[in-house]
Amino acid sequence: MQKTVKHKPLILNKFFPYRFSILQQAISENIASVYTGEFDLSRHEWRILAILGEQSGLSAKQITLLTSLEKMQISRAINSMRSNELIKETVNIKDKRFTQLYLTDKGQKIYQILVPRVLNKEKELLTALSKDEQKKLNQLLDKLHQKATLLLE
Repeated sequence: MQKTVKHKPLILNKFFPYRFSILQQAISENIASVYTGEFDLSRHEWRILAILGEQSGLSAKQITLLTSLEKMQISRAINSMRSNELIKETVNIKDKRFTQLYLTDKGQKIYQILVPRVLNKEKELLTALSKDEQKKLNQLLDKLHQKATLLLE
């Protein structure tokens, strides 16, 4: 007969990974309300738009690494954005096997409209915390990210 090991019970709504996932979903939905309606962007398209607004001329592979999204999700979003004339691609001069992605004028215009709106939404969400708590939260998030990354290695 197998010996039963007693352990502390799992209470899902107190389990950190679960709580963090629920929080992440609520925050994402709040931010999504800014870019989905008027501009009809998906979450993946928004991330690509935001990254190319920051760093122009990235490859799809670089975007995949920066967004932590899957290659297929990025590929679909890029195709959709290309069809909607939000991004354009050029062949890399040094290595013709790779293309670099850029926002079109239309994509740049949408980026310029959305950035202040998402920053305002972020600011609104963060009013739940004092300035000191916000600073501490950023430090804690960095610390947890480092530990999670280390545990994956």
